[in-house]
Amino acid sequence: MESRLCMDGQSENRGGSQPGPVVAGLAPPGELETDEVPDSLISEFASLTTPYCWVIIEDAVAGYDGAEPSAVGKSGPAQAVAEDVAEALTAGRFFRLVDGQGRELAIGRLYDPSGESELAPLDDFGRQNLGALNIEFRADGGWQAA
Repeated sequence: MESRLCMDGQSENRGGSQPGPVVAGLAPPGELETDEVPDSLISEFASLTTPYCWVIIEDAVAGYDGAEPSAVGKSGPAQAVAEDVAEALTAGRFFRLVDGQGRELAIGRLYDPSGESELAPLDDFGRQNLGALNIEFRADGGWQAA
């Protein structure tokens, strides 16, 4: 194996095998494998300034002609900032708000790291502004009621 002296006085190995791991057995133990994310990690890695955030991306009532005001772009909760809305748009679950006959009123995205606010778009906006009675989430190629 050939080595040469670098400018910082350290030697650099050329050729040969790469150095092995300094500490063996760094793989996480099997007991840490789970499908659930611990609450401590959710709060540590969630970038939201609010517990959840939703945004409407399609308004089936207003249409596209501009005759009625569109709900597209409406978001919540009221304290949500632009970064929260961006997180909902990129990482949120698709939902739709529907009336009592199951007619689609609006589609949106909800980012809810805790999983405790899945009715928020309905409660915060859908009931009072669209007359929605239910919220459904995209699952297995279709829509499932919450």
